[in-house]
Amino acid sequence: MGGGAASSMVSGQNDAELDFNAVQRGDAEMAQKLYRVVRACIEMGEDNPIISIHDQGAGGNCNVVKEIIYPKGGQIDIRAIVVGDHTMSVLEIWGAEYQEQDAILVKPESRSLLQSICERERVSMAVIGTINGEGRVVLIDSVAIQKCQSSGLPPPPPAVDLELEKVLGDMPQKSFEFHRMADAREPLDIAPGVTVMDSLKRVLRLPSVCSKRFLTSKVDRCVTGLVAQQQTVGPLQIPLSDVAVIAQTFTDSTGGACAIGEQPIKGLLDPKAMARLAVGEALTNLVWAKVTSLSDVKASGNWMYAAKLDGEGAAMYDAAIALSDAMIELGIAIDGGKDSLSMAAHVAVTPDLKLGDDGVLLHIDLAKGKRRLGGSALAQVFDQIGNECPDIEDVCYLKRVFEGVQVLLAEELISAGHDISDGGLLVCALEMAFSGNCGITLDLTSHGKGLFQTLFAEELGLIIEVSRET
Repeated sequence: MGGGAASSMVSGQNDAELDFNAVQRGDAEMAQKLYRVVRACIEMGEDNPIISIHDQGAGGNCNVVKEIIYPKGGQIDIRAIVVGDHTMSVLEIWGAEYQEQDAILVKPESRSLLQSICERERVSMAVIGTINGEGRVVLIDSVAIQKCQSSGLPPPPPAVDLELEKVLGDMPQKSFEFHRMADAREPLDIAPGVTVMDSLKRVLRLPSVCSKRFLTSKVDRCVTGLVAQQQTVGPLQIPLSDVAVIAQTFTDSTGGACAIGEQPIKGLLDPKAMARLAVGEALTNLVWAKVTSLSDVKASGNWMYAAKLDGEGAAMYDAAIALSDAMIELGIAIDGGKDSLSMAAHVAVTPDLKLGDDGVLLHIDLAKGKRRLGGSALAQVFDQIGNECPDIEDVCYLKRVFEGVQVLLAEELISAGHDISDGGLLVCALEMAFSGNCGITLDLTSHGKGLFQTLFAEELGLIIEVSRET
């Protein structure tokens, strides 16, 4: 019964009983069976029996049922819910946050069809109530009612009888009081005797930069046969792919593209910059797949903030406002709660260099000449954070670059591309060379910046490979 009640507390402030009782035990096999039921219904097209579907999570049945019957209302029999332990109380059945369960609305005439699909996939299905249009969620206990009737007693009142509009309607906004904390910042200080090669070796050992082969080599990278772009690229199959692409069918040339952006270390310096950079990184990863339109991007945000700690609530608020403003300028929006960007895609360009001596590397600088080292991999390997955080000052420029690269992809003028992220420009170029199994010669202009700033600053940008002719 712990669930969300325990997870929303600051660690150490909740009692042990609630904490231990909050463990959610996943059942991957049942989740897969449920997926097959939903997939079978969707593939029926207009004959799909599902009118509405809602996954169970925080709040358990108490939450998922009242949300799916809103605003019409309905009567629910708590004893119709399938349980394995019949000693559970009404409260436990109604509020426990067990997973791998969906609430589904179907018309009465579709019940037998859905029942047959569930039986085929060996999924337990129970009809727990009906919609009545009264605008209330009424929870009855049929077992208690039968006992009262057999004893000649009046039926007990409903366990729950709430007006849905008062529970889920326009609730008064809650106010929070946050305080911003001013932390002392020190500029990045690298000893004079440290060379670029020494620094590079340290950066390449950092887990956020180094090879992820220990993860990708353990999994099947082509299951379903619809994986159009998996994690590894190039002749050496190095896990450097910026974007994942899954085909829609076995015959069409379109599919879905998905990319991730995250910049947690930057958030220690500037939460606003962190939010903008996370979106920027996701888009500069996604840009290598030819998508229908930037406006078709569907984004999801996964917030991992300890908002109850001093200063963190204000930091989260600042990050949310900055994220909202940036995404409005980009013309995209968050419509979910996980961590991806996805839409229809056609082809994908990978980071591995392909043209050999006929290729030229070009740097597209989204920071317009700024080279800030705060929160970088270089700062991390020297046990520092720095004081100046990278940022996106011109979000509209990011949008124009995204659309411009999409045009170049459509004209097949880019043979390889990679985004500048952890490790900076030098690591980005090296990763392209590693995956292409070739060497490169870089000709960089510092524009008055220091050597470490030029090579290791993690300002947003792209490196593309084009032929000398183009």
